[in-house]
Amino acid sequence: MLRRAFTLIELLVVIAIIAILAAILFPVFAQAKIAAKKSVTFSNLRQVSVASLLYMGDNDDKAMPLFTYNPSDNSYPTSYGFHYYPILLLPYTKNEQMFLCPQDVEQDPVQSDSQGRGRFDPNNSYHHYLVGANPSYGFNFRYLNTVTVGSLYGTPFPWYSGISTTSLDNVANTIMFAEATMKDLQVPPAYGGPPVTVRNAVGYSRIQPPFAVPVPPGLPPYNGWSGAFPDARSQGQLWGRFDPKRVAAMWVDGHVSFPHVSQLRASGTTEDEVNRYWNGKG
Repeated sequence: MLRRAFTLIELLVVIAIIAILAAILFPVFAQAKIAAKKSVTFSNLRQVSVASLLYMGDNDDKAMPLFTYNPSDNSYPTSYGFHYYPILLLPYTKNEQMFLCPQDVEQDPVQSDSQGRGRFDPNNSYHHYLVGANPSYGFNFRYLNTVTVGSLYGTPFPWYSGISTTSLDNVANTIMFAEATMKDLQVPPAYGGPPVTVRNAVGYSRIQPPFAVPVPPGLPPYNGWSGAFPDARSQGQLWGRFDPKRVAAMWVDGHVSFPHVSQLRASGTTEDEVNRYWNGKG
């Protein structure tokens, strides 16, 4: 007995049904993929939280410095003596990937070495420097560190040290880390040369408070958030990778949240008031 073949109309109907199902399901799959990456980011931040608490427990409750500099320390040769906070926490996390959000995949020419090896290439001549200086999560260094001015190669140079977190009035409302980017800043290329503007949303080790903060003489002034989004300087280098106006954040007490960027700028007219979620007075 011969089987009847599908007619052209029947085939077109089947194709149309498949197309409709694909249109319905593909966005669902994409959303599920994004949700999974977001879960990884929060998991990473919780691991960084644990590492930070362990570090502070081992250092008289003092926060880690933004970076230390010791050119004779070769424990991470490609850091060239610059040990940013991720490098300082590596003994606790045991994993560089803890400091990277799965959505933080951009690179910028400023991070390439003289051989063109980029940010994520472990053979990059500045690999450990970039691991430290360009994680996905920026550090509230303005308030969790004290800074003194020294000299390096004849120019003013900041030396950071962590404050005692017991001096903060409200650790649960004091931000420690949040998603960040170096985009729109002028920085010297990794292999040397005059400063260039970072055009891509690569990670960054620092976040900045909304109101101006006094800076020791000899260092560049900091005048608060400036410009308009999507210029990252308009929100202190905070940069949401899952929502342009929300950031994954970790607070000094160790909890993790997903605040709107505007929530990190308090009401008021003075530094103490506007920066209270940064200065420990939240």
